[in-house]
Amino acid sequence: MEKAKPQKVFVKEFVHRQLDDAYLYYAENYSIEYADKFWDGFFDKIGKILPYYLQFSECRFLQTKNKIYRNIVWENYLIIYKIHKHHIDVICLFHVKQSPKRLKKLKRLK
Repeated sequence: MEKAKPQKVFVKEFVHRQLDDAYLYYAENYSIEYADKFWDGFFDKIGKILPYYLQFSECRFLQTKNKIYRNIVWENYLIIYKIHKHHIDVICLFHVKQSPKRLKKLKRLK
């Protein structure tokens, strides 16, 4: 019997808010073109998760026995996702200059 593999990637509402905030910051402080490039880059990276969702390294801030938390290094950000049986949830867009202690709260997010 073959093990089920995730078929879809979902971006949590929390991540959409983080992305919106970052977009507005870049649009106001840099340029609309840079903000658009940032936005497109995020979704380009998300599109690379499937079908090889295990290619990215385990998130060292959220280690578990079954290694369900993974991250994509992208510019000054970590895109953190959680692997479920039938889908993948993108749970955080984390700027590397933030405190890693904030990430511990992500384990409790549903």
